[in-house]
Amino acid sequence: MWGIPITEVLTGFFIVTFIGVSVGSADHGPGVPVSQYVSRNSDEASIIQLIRTVGEGWARKDVDHIMSAYAPDATQRTWNDPNVMINYEGIRNEALGAFRDPKIGRVQFDDWIHRIYIVNSSAVVEINQRFHGWGNDHYYRDFWMFARRQGRWQLVRYDYEPQPPFLER
Repeated sequence: MWGIPITEVLTGFFIVTFIGVSVGSADHGPGVPVSQYVSRNSDEASIIQLIRTVGEGWARKDVDHIMSAYAPDATQRTWNDPNVMINYEGIRNEALGAFRDPKIGRVQFDDWIHRIYIVNSSAVVEINQRFHGWGNDHYYRDFWMFARRQGRWQLVRYDYEPQPPFLER
């Protein structure tokens, strides 16, 4: 029809379809590990970097690194009571308190990106998370909310719900 053999057209379609879906989307299963997530645009890249910043900060027990991802008006649920919301200072104090606890041990976040929704200057990222601390793995379904202000993305709200362990691919 256009001078391109149909087999080349179909091959190109399947490559784009399957590769495009597998790297950036995770509608089934635990998601795509944040370290392997391929951003589709600069907004996603900035948001993914903020998620990595929080995880790195917890692993290094560096509260300033963690807080660099948060907006000054950020809120989140407390770690020990999901019915209580805390502000920026509360988030900072909660991390400092955790780092002073000798039982915390090695800390590691394994975040699996499930979905990213970006609408104008707002974004929500749905994450399956395995948090290692206090000698155990803890599993959560997270909703990280971001806002782009003055050209810069910031974490404005972190919400979570405990969940059973998820199966990795």
